[in-house]
Amino acid sequence: MRMLIGLGLTLGLVLAPFPSGTATLAIAEEASCPEGDESLECKAQAGDRVALYVLGRNAYESGRESGDFTEALRMARQLDASGDKNGDRLLKMVYLQLGWGGHNDYVQAYVWLSEGIADGKDYLVSWRSRLAEKMSPDELAQAQEIAG
Repeated sequence: MRMLIGLGLTLGLVLAPFPSGTATLAIAEEASCPEGDESLECKAQAGDRVALYVLGRNAYESGRESGDFTEALRMARQLDASGDKNGDRLLKMVYLQLGWGGHNDYVQAYVWLSEGIADGKDYLVSWRSRLAEKMSPDELAQAQEIAG
């Protein structure tokens, strides 16, 4: 009799539905993502924050070499908007590069820093000032006009 009760409990746990279908969704997303390098992009698009962070870090490292932080900023903003602590860290790393003049388009970097300031990141005021010191008068005027 005990064996039957144990078997019944085991079957009940195995066959019990998962809340909100989360396990089914996770399994479906895992199954639909290919193996290898493409897996990260697929998982990031499916909402996997770790995958998005890894891609963002890769984009950040590429930006340090190429001078283009466009993708790193986009991914960092996406993670930060979701409340992810790594998104905030990555966003600060990108903003720091922008303030140092690491982005090849100073006008664009100035505008992005201004957007961050408008979003409440007051620490960017000094970083934007540091970038402004590196800019030509024409670049600065153009950036200030675009930023408003």
